[in-house]
Amino acid sequence: MENSPSPSDATPAQRHVRLRRAVIRTDGARLYRTAEFTDGSMCSVEMDWPEVRRVAALRRDVLTEPVLCVAISDPSNIVVLDESMEGWQGLIEALPQRLAAELSFTDWRSRIARDDGDSHWTALFEKDLAGK
Repeated sequence: MENSPSPSDATPAQRHVRLRRAVIRTDGARLYRTAEFTDGSMCSVEMDWPEVRRVAALRRDVLTEPVLCVAISDPSNIVVLDESMEGWQGLIEALPQRLAAELSFTDWRSRIARDDGDSHWTALFEKDLAGK
């Protein structure tokens, strides 16, 4: 007689939750990202501009076309924002106003458009934590 798994031993069905919509907002004090998922859940992240430690620009190559992104971190969070999100243009305009970046996002975007085969990851801003 063959042992078959009981219903309690079966692996539960995997949920497929995807991002439905994300909104980026900025103001003089903070960066906000609100995400809504296909299961109805929501997640919000707030970062104070003076607390931002690093901003990295990257290009993710997805099936249909490359997606431009920025990863922004503070002491508690890392949030990855991309050009498909509502408020992207406002974020790109706010970055040089709020942070003294070594390289602008526009300069980085122009450089990767040449597609020289590099990883397309660049730190735009890094806070000197030693000097605080």
